[in-house]
Amino acid sequence: MPAPRPVKYVLTLVASLTLTACTLGPSQRPALATFGAPGTAEGTTTVSSPPPIGPGGLGQRADPIRWNSCGDVPSVDAPTGISFTVDCASVEVSGASASTFGDQTIEVARARAPGVSENAPAVVVLQGQPGERGRSEIASVAAGLSPAVREHYAVIVVDLPGTGRSDPIDCLTTSDARTLTSLGVDPTEPAAAAALAELSRSLTFECGDLAGPELSLANSTTAADALDAVRAALGASTLTLIGRGFGATLAAVYADRYPARVGAAVLDAPSDPLDDPTARAAAVAVAAEKAVDALAASCPSFDGGCPLGPDPRARIEQAVTALDEAAGARPGSAQTNGGTVLLTLLLRLGATGQWPQLASALNAAAAGNGQPVERLLTDSLGGNSSGDSSDWLNASIIYGCNDTTLRISPEQLAAAVDQVRPEAPLLGPFTIGLLGVCTSWPAPEAALGAVKATGAAPILITAAVDDPVAPYAAVRSLTGQLGSATLISWQSGQHGSYPESPCVTAAVDSYLLGGELPAVGSLCPP
Repeated sequence: MPAPRPVKYVLTLVASLTLTACTLGPSQRPALATFGAPGTAEGTTTVSSPPPIGPGGLGQRADPIRWNSCGDVPSVDAPTGISFTVDCASVEVSGASASTFGDQTIEVARARAPGVSENAPAVVVLQGQPGERGRSEIASVAAGLSPAVREHYAVIVVDLPGTGRSDPIDCLTTSDARTLTSLGVDPTEPAAAAALAELSRSLTFECGDLAGPELSLANSTTAADALDAVRAALGASTLTLIGRGFGATLAAVYADRYPARVGAAVLDAPSDPLDDPTARAAAVAVAAEKAVDALAASCPSFDGGCPLGPDPRARIEQAVTALDEAAGARPGSAQTNGGTVLLTLLLRLGATGQWPQLASALNAAAAGNGQPVERLLTDSLGGNSSGDSSDWLNASIIYGCNDTTLRISPEQLAAAVDQVRPEAPLLGPFTIGLLGVCTSWPAPEAALGAVKATGAAPILITAAVDDPVAPYAAVRSLTGQLGSATLISWQSGQHGSYPESPCVTAAVDSYLLGGELPAVGSLCPP
């Protein structure tokens, strides 16, 4: 397998497995309440006196922000051709107002669509994993919002601590990146277990050697404090947030630490930090396994017919075994193997519109040709528009391991594999095995737990009921924890609902622009 550009989405899975979950079992679909009429929940809330105080206290402090032009950041989103006025700034956090990570500089960028003034309200967008879609991707992030939102708000992105230009921790070697793409199918097998253990030791040594004792301090709690420093620098009493995936979970952590500082928050496909990581991994595996079944069932309807033949599910399984049986395709060897196929599945199943391309690649792999799968994986693991994604993967590893206390032993891993195998025979063992990346990691400084955000303004949560990356039951669980949250669901297997679903997008626009929440139990059609 050709060496990928610094790996991107591998630790979507590690972070998802440490931050995404639900319990085993079938997804629980919501009661049908077609979206359209707003609910009775208040769209805006006047903060009572005294204001609700969370673990973060009254809030961070920072000097007023000073925006400057940033010539190194694209101002045009290439795919859409949408252009913006782009500015950049540094937020200095030091002294008593600094988080436990110490003195730091947080780099931010702002994009304004034509007609959006300097004094427009700001929305902070946290899209994807830590370090993903940050300062250098501001135009793309802004263009990806609904027209109503990007034409009303100044869009802000933040390089979280340890990512981008905010004191990045770049500790992933090329060798470790290659190992991540060729892990064994079953981590309980001796060769696969040895490769996984060596990878964990190598990552811990390399990152610990570079970051020193501060390694365990880069986490979601620190990132939430950095977000509040940005709020203070903006001179705003509250933040408006839009998050997806890890970004949505981080927004929930922020609301829990600073409930009085939340003006509005949209959490798209968040995870539940309260869940046990092994149960999270099992839930992701089961959801992904169901997505494989859905892919197989829909294959005959693809334009030009199904490339996987008369038995698509069997052909997908053959793709794993065929490459695993190839000469020299041993775990961790950097050569395409069955683990490469499974990783590709985990990373691509959430993009339902690209299933025909995925099916064609799987069919080629079943015939012994791994190159199409390699290309899909390299694309998923590719860099951003500037070709730089090493900070993304490093941050995903670091945040993913530092946000959980789990350091899974071989015995615990084997027990978890045995439990998940009946419900997810294809993807279960491999997905559980990804938890082993953190086995040698030092103890976390501030592991995540339940988030309640008591007293926060109303929060809107969105979820696709068959999302293979953010299992639906976990999103429902988080909604229940957040006392001010309302959930709107989408009948889809797509990862992320906003702005992919017009129905969800309409609800988000009504909430952010008009303060109106959808009715409880709202369900958007496919």
